[in-house]
Amino acid sequence: MKRRSVLDHQSVKRARRKHLLVSKGALGQFGFGLVKIFLFLLALGGLSLSFVSGYQFLSSSPYFRLDNIVVAGVKDALGRELIKMSGVTKRDSLLSLNAATIKRNIEAHPWVRSVLLKKEFPHTLEIAAECEEPVAIVLLDKMYFLGTQGNIFKEVGQDDSLDFPVITGLCAGDDKNGEYLKRVASFFGLLDREGTPLSAEEFSEVHVKGDGTLTIYMSGLPFKVFFGTDDFIRKVDLLRHVIKHLRTAHRLYQVRCIDLDYADRAIVAFVGRVV
Repeated sequence: MKRRSVLDHQSVKRARRKHLLVSKGALGQFGFGLVKIFLFLLALGGLSLSFVSGYQFLSSSPYFRLDNIVVAGVKDALGRELIKMSGVTKRDSLLSLNAATIKRNIEAHPWVRSVLLKKEFPHTLEIAAECEEPVAIVLLDKMYFLGTQGNIFKEVGQDDSLDFPVITGLCAGDDKNGEYLKRVASFFGLLDREGTPLSAEEFSEVHVKGDGTLTIYMSGLPFKVFFGTDDFIRKVDLLRHVIKHLRTAHRLYQVRCIDLDYADRAIVAFVGRVV
């Protein structure tokens, strides 16, 4: 019994010694791991600092100083105005220009639809601007220009041209205005297509009724034309044939109105009767 007790005691001592050795080894590995992590973070911080310092150096270097700003797609006067709105000066570094901010500043101009920027290193910034193209003037509480996409983009100013068809019949604040204006813009858009028998210059007014149907008034002609809400290409071609026939028959100026809102015919109302 005594001998077994001594052996057991020695076994316990050896087990404790082995456990202590294992614990010291684990602590040593853990400490070594911490050192590696610390060295990695130190190296990463040093690398980041180098990048920041290098970027600051290059940004302030005269080699990347902006010397040339080129504006394309607009007239010279508007181009100078857009450069001023951009906030960019020839003292800036091309490397540090914020393209998103410049784009937002320029697109705030009412005549500018969109902007593309291109940095041509080391000294040039290219600004390509796409301008709004008015197709008509919308008469609401005030007069506004209507763009090709059916968007109102600018109030008509004192120095702006008024040589555009006028859109009437809309009420300010009506939720349907957006839908109806897109319809009007699509009508004028098809008139600009090659081969279209009539041009936008031949129309003086588009009256939009409460149900969205379009009534057109033509320049120099005393009658109105009912176009409805769709199928404008066919109706424009039909109108051309009707006008040609009436002119040949010397009855054009006897017409009171023409209704094209039918699938297979045009209804012509003369003064005193309908044909």
